[in-house]
Amino acid sequence: MQDRDHHNVIGGTMRIVTALLAGLLVAGALPATATALPPDPGGGTHQAAERSQRPRVTLTASPEWVKKGGLVTLRGQVKGASRGTKVTIFQKTKGKSSWNVEVVKRTNRKGRFTHREDVKSGDRTYKACVRRACDRVLVRMGRPPAVDTAVAVSGLSTSAVEAGASFDVAGSASPNLEGRTVEVQAYDGASSTWGAVGRASVRNGSWATSVVVTTAGRSVPIRAAFAGGTGLKPSTSTAASITVFGWYYLQDRYAVEGEWDGTGAYRISGVTYAYSVAEDTEYIGVDLQRACTRFAAVVGLDDTSDSDSRASVRILADTVERYSNTNLVLGTGYPVSIDITGALRLNVQPADVTSSPQIVFGDARVLCAF
Repeated sequence: MQDRDHHNVIGGTMRIVTALLAGLLVAGALPATATALPPDPGGGTHQAAERSQRPRVTLTASPEWVKKGGLVTLRGQVKGASRGTKVTIFQKTKGKSSWNVEVVKRTNRKGRFTHREDVKSGDRTYKACVRRACDRVLVRMGRPPAVDTAVAVSGLSTSAVEAGASFDVAGSASPNLEGRTVEVQAYDGASSTWGAVGRASVRNGSWATSVVVTTAGRSVPIRAAFAGGTGLKPSTSTAASITVFGWYYLQDRYAVEGEWDGTGAYRISGVTYAYSVAEDTEYIGVDLQRACTRFAAVVGLDDTSDSDSRASVRILADTVERYSNTNLVLGTGYPVSIDITGALRLNVQPADVTSSPQIVFGDARVLCAF
């Protein structure tokens, strides 16, 4: 009985000691095991290092649009590769699913390579590869589509000009028009057409030129235009406008009061004036539309008048007298140039007429922007 109890005590003590030793071993081993784990051979660090060592391939084509039978040049570079690295160039025609080996090239000491060939059919894609690193480029057959262009008028050197006098026009153009010619056009209301009045070359996105407009009007449209070219669409600008004054003969203007006795060619002191008007006693009124600035003529008696003929005349802008002559006689012509700016009506008033002469207004005309 005593031997059995003694054996049980010894067995229990041994179990306790064993458990304590096992616990100490586990507690001491855990940190050592955690710090001793080797890096994962398939982890991110290894993959990043592998990627950084891969060659990088770039490929370009010139031109990217080639006519049938034309030559295309492929140029590329391999970074991260030594001289003589093999570059495989593949080609796949549009509509095909498989790649064909076109040629194998080798890089020079700068990692560059070049390949030239003629293109005989269809759009195609080229691909240059060094191992698993590739780059590709598309080459199309035919003409490239025309691209948009733009021109603009930025300023005129004056707001009003006499027909036939020059003035300056400036503007801008899109970058793809550098070195190209821009045409400046004016609109002719009589024919409903645009006509060229000047040309300029584009430099650094701008252009400027002097032009001459012969079409008179209150607001003559001025625009810039590019006619188009290879790969470039035509374009026109928004129109600016300028007031253009032109000379108009009174024989071609309707008299709103009275009626001229005659129009056409008359002689004053031996000089024939082909575009004249003549009157003896009636008052004449001509509508100016407040669009005129000057009246000009040579005033005198017609050379067919009696030798002792006499007359007087007054010329008014509305109610303001601008010219008068009380001693018109045979054989003398009087040049007249008067300001009629802003007047609504030009009034001609003969007076003191003797021996029925014709008072002639030789080449009578008004400067207007109708």
